[in-house]
This record gives sequence, C-alpha cells and structure tokens, in this order.
Amino acid sequence: MPQTARPRRTHKERRETSEKEMLKAAITLFARQGYMKTTLGEVGREAGYTAGLVSHKFGSKEGLLQAVVDHISNRFLQDQLGKSIEQKSATDSINNYIEIYLTEVSLREGPVRALYVIMGEALGAVPEIRSSIADLNTGAREILMDIIQHGIDQGEFNKDTDTEAAAALIIGGLRGLVMQHLIDPKKLNIKNLRKTMQATVISSLTS
Repeated sequence: MPQTARPRRTHKERRETSEKEMLKAAITLFARQGYMKTTLGEVGREAGYTAGLVSHKFGSKEGLLQAVVDHISNRFLQDQLGKSIEQKSATDSINNYIEIYLTEVSLREGPVRALYVIMGEALGAVPEIRSSIADLNTGAREILMDIIQHGIDQGEFNKDTDTEAAAALIIGGLRGLVMQHLIDPKKLNIKNLRKTMQATVISSLTS
C-alpha cells in the first residue's frame, strides 16, 4: 500500500523548530566552551543552519544569550517548579523547591552547566550579560520570598525572619552545591545532601 504523505509543516512550525534547534545548539556550545568563545557561525553549524539565519532569528549574539537564559530559566521556574511548590504548607513548598533544584542538575546537566558557565563569565569576561543573570537571580529569590512570607503568615516560620536575606541564603546554598557537583561529581553527590539541605533550611526558618 502506498504510504500516506506527511502533511507539510507550516511556516510557524518550521520557525519554531529552527528556533528550538538553535537554542539547543547554543546551550551545547556554551556548556562546552562558554559564551565568549562561541560564535553565531558555530551555533548555526551545530544546529544545521547559517550564521545569518541565527542572527536574523535572535538579532545578535547578546540576543541569543538572552533567549538561552530565558529558555533555561522559564523551563525551570514554570515547567519544573510550577504548581509543585504551591502547597498549603510553606514547609512542603520549600522542600519541593530544594528537591527540584537539586534534581535538575541530574536530569538536564547540559543546560544547567551552560547556565553556570554563563554566570561565571558574567562576573568578569563578559560584564554585558550581568544584567540578564541579575534578573534571573531576582526572580529566583522572589519566588522563595513569597513562600517564606506565606510560611510566616501561616505561623509556620519565625515572624522575625528576614524574607529577602533568607531567600538569598537558600539560593546561595543551592547554587554552591550545584557548582561543586558540576566541578567534581564523584566527590559530591548532591542527591545525598538533599535531606540535609532541606532540614537545615527549615530549621533556620522555624527557629
């Protein structure tokens, strides 16, 4: 029997596919060699397109970087966290946040590594990307601040807790663990540290 021809993809579908492939290529290259050393031409070749098409799609290398940061952070904040942290108990929400954050590096090491490489470059070699990382940090802290404030309002957490400071310390601890794991995964298994991290954080918020 003759095979049924596949329907031709629409222009929108082709555009969305090419964008996903370019973002995937950029993430792979950023994780491997960093943002500064990566060119639009390399991204194009990795994705199977021309540098001109990458430039047309994202406007510039900085535009591509912003799209990568948005893609990684949106997937984590919306798809991974989402409703899983919207619990009646703020304690459960905090514990879920920590578990998901530390599990992400095992599920998607490539994008996580790319993000951490970009963070490192933002500190020195590529200061122009600092604002993008600052916005990402602010968003992560604000989610935790809302959870902590909910815990205070519910009487779960100490009413004198400084929500901004507590959120910054939690993010700092999580990022420190992930960074150590990415550098030396054989020496630091963050899965084994999850329960200790959760207990330490909840203890600090309730004491």
